[in-house]
Amino acid sequence: MGMPIDISHVRAELPLLADQAYLNTGGTGPLPRIVADAICGAASAQLGMARMGPEGVAVTEQVLADLREATAAVIGAVADDMAITANTTTGLDIVIWGIDWQPGDHVITTELEHPGMSVPIAVAARRHGLRVTYLTRAEAELDLEAAVGRYIEPRTRLIGLSHVSWCTGAVLDVAGAARSALASDAIVLVDGAQSVGAIGVDVARLGVGAYAFPSQKWLLGPEGLGALWVPAATREVVDLTFAAYEAGTGHQPDGSLDLYPGTRRYEISTPPLLLCHGWLAGLRWLEAVGWDEICRATRVNQARAREAVSGLPGIDILTPPGDQAGLVVFGVPGDPEGAFRRVLEAGACLRWLVSPPALRASLGFFVSESDIDALRAGVRRLRP
Repeated sequence: MGMPIDISHVRAELPLLADQAYLNTGGTGPLPRIVADAICGAASAQLGMARMGPEGVAVTEQVLADLREATAAVIGAVADDMAITANTTTGLDIVIWGIDWQPGDHVITTELEHPGMSVPIAVAARRHGLRVTYLTRAEAELDLEAAVGRYIEPRTRLIGLSHVSWCTGAVLDVAGAARSALASDAIVLVDGAQSVGAIGVDVARLGVGAYAFPSQKWLLGPEGLGALWVPAATREVVDLTFAAYEAGTGHQPDGSLDLYPGTRRYEISTPPLLLCHGWLAGLRWLEAVGWDEICRATRVNQARAREAVSGLPGIDILTPPGDQAGLVVFGVPGDPEGAFRRVLEAGACLRWLVSPPALRASLGFFVSESDIDALRAGVRRLRP
């Protein structure tokens, strides 16, 4: 077990927390001072740097290499299997559109998916004539392994799942889904937007085929960045859809090139270098805090928040009991957006959801007792 987190030191590095109980990390996390400083420092350094000169190119290559290494470390992977993307959705799209679809191919997904997964699957189904099976909430949350086993068939090419549901907060058994798919050619593609940085993730142990996650949520990085893990076996069947200069070397006038052997082949062109500096600094800071302790504190805070709102009049907890990730989702009386604004007036910033109509609290490792008190006070204002 690592050293306990010095919560006062951590909160001092997150200036937003001085002004409000911020409980929407599942949307975008509070920006650490070290991330902002790294972005500003990189921008200042570029004032005197020929960005496409030898020094500038070397800096870019090194930062991207370091960022692939740092993102790999968070999920128990190796850098060669990582690509730096613009966000989670870009990573999901890279895999979905890289499959050589044939009319009548089959996809399994759930009713719990974020539009970053559900929309590209729906568009691919429309354009390629795919058949899609949508697992119900009960099937996804209660026994995902069995549900996938019931519906998988020889023409199932993709199983698209969230590791943590954005709309219920449930941790889904993606490892079980991968076991059910083991004897098939289906790729198990995982949306890690609500998992990486909130729970421990080891992609090799999960046994899935690809895993995408963002910078700006539980990893407290800047918007505009994400990472995609694609191991060698999946790279054999996921072709380039978005393809350009960064796919490889030895470019020829006819567009041929020597493809990078690793997952960086899926990167497109001209990365947001300043943001890369910031995310890298933030990941190193979080690593120093300690991933095990971050996940432990997140789990504890989620349980405290769940207890704080349980039993209040008109509140229906939608997140399953037991160890989950960092989300507590609860139905409220009346209009969720109006409820969000009344809770915000009490000093707690949450998120409202349309389907299901609910509020969602995100409990990062940095949440304090006073934040939980503000949540409870705000929800008490919602009595029917």
